[in-house]
Parts: sequence; structure tokens; C-alpha cells
Amino acid sequence: MAEIGICLSGGGARGLAHLGVLQALDEIGVKPVMITGSSAGAIAGALYALGLTPKEILKKVKTKSVLDVFKIAIGKSGLSEMSYLRKILEDSCESDSFDELKIPFEACVSELRSGKAEMISSGSLIDAVVASASIPIIFEPIEKDGKIYVDGGVLNNLPIEPLQEKGLKIIGVNINVHGEHGEMPNKMKNVAERIFELSLWYPTKQRFEQCDVQIDVTGAFKFGLFDFNKGRELFEVGYETTMNMKSEIEKLME
Repeated sequence: MAEIGICLSGGGARGLAHLGVLQALDEIGVKPVMITGSSAGAIAGALYALGLTPKEILKKVKTKSVLDVFKIAIGKSGLSEMSYLRKILEDSCESDSFDELKIPFEACVSELRSGKAEMISSGSLIDAVVASASIPIIFEPIEKDGKIYVDGGVLNNLPIEPLQEKGLKIIGVNINVHGEHGEMPNKMKNVAERIFELSLWYPTKQRFEQCDVQIDVTGAFKFGLFDFNKGRELFEVGYETTMNMKSEIEKLME
């Protein structure tokens, strides 16, 4: 049986669709030997690698509202702190260590001083995931050991490289919007969101095309980056998209 790695892209609240994807992969029988992720993909990937089921993760997220995600803490670098995410991770971890993981996992972060993407696979799991999900301007950067980390998706939204280095068959999951937009955005927030999505897509596309199985969760595109209250709908979209690819995934497993 082929050894499989899973790579989960960033995409804000659409990352909740990753949980449906992982649920479907569980039911199909995929047992990844490694997981990587950026931003929202790092959150889903880390919690899954800790041994939580996708439905357990969804339940944790659904107990909080979007207001809890954006605990306002006006600072010099960003609007919000990441106390909500830290609390979820603290409740899920016993020792805050990558050594606790049931499945090897790496989180992608963007380091501002060097201008390079980095993969974190040791040390504090919570710090790594929070850094990977720190969307610039919205959330404060994470400063550690003389480095300044922000959202991994800024420089690598689909970090397949560690999986390639190990020679694994790769299931790539994309939740980043691409293609034509149904309606032209007419509000500054929507324009900014659209620009952010487009800037992420083209480098993501190059990596996505290198994956052995490409799960493109297009049904999630109608949801916004901050639709954190749409967890159940996003879960179902991810699940259905993946189950529709069951035969292709089973072939990869042979």
C-alpha cells in the first residue's frame, strides 16, 4: 500500500471544509503517514494529528462564535490577538509538543526578516500553529527567538515540499478561491479579500498541480474568509467533494 501524505492549504474560515475532507478520507480508509499545512490548514492538520476526529474538532470550533475568533486587542502591529485559537489548542494538548502528535505534522510559517517560508516540526506546537495562522494586519505577528512570524500562506499556502522530500504520494487539499468571481466586489473589505485570494492562488496552483490527488473544494468558494459561523455547511462541502473522488483516492492507496 502506498504511503500517503496530506497537505492542507490556507483559506481563512473555509479551513472548516478541511474537517469534512478529513472525515471522508477517514471513511475511505486513508491513513496518512504525515500531514503539512498553512494557516487554516495548519490548524486543522495539527488538531487531527493530535488524534482528534474531524467531528470532535468541528464541535470545539462551533462552541465559539466569530466574535471569539476576533478578540480585539489593539496593538502596534495588528488588530487581534490569537487567544481563542490558543485556548482550543491548549485544551487539546497535554504537553504542547510536536512529540505528542499521533501523526507527524509540520506547520508552514512566513518569516518577515528573511522573507522566507519555514517549516516548523519541533518545539511548541501551539506557537507554531498560531504563527502559521497569523493573517497579516488582522492578527499580530508572533515574535520568537529573534524572528517575526506571520501566516504561512503569505509565502507558501500549500507546503508540499516536506512530503515530496519523503517520497510520499500526496493528497493536496485546496480551499483558496480561484477562477472568475461571480460578482464584482464593491466594498473595500471585499476588494481587499479578493486581492488577497488572487495573490495566494497562483503560487498555490503550481504546487497543487504537483499533487497526486487534487481535492479542490470549489463549493467552499462561496463562503468568505471570515465566515466562521458556517462550520457545518463547510464541513459538508468538504465531505461531499472528497467522497465524489473516492475511486481516485482508492486507486492512489493501492
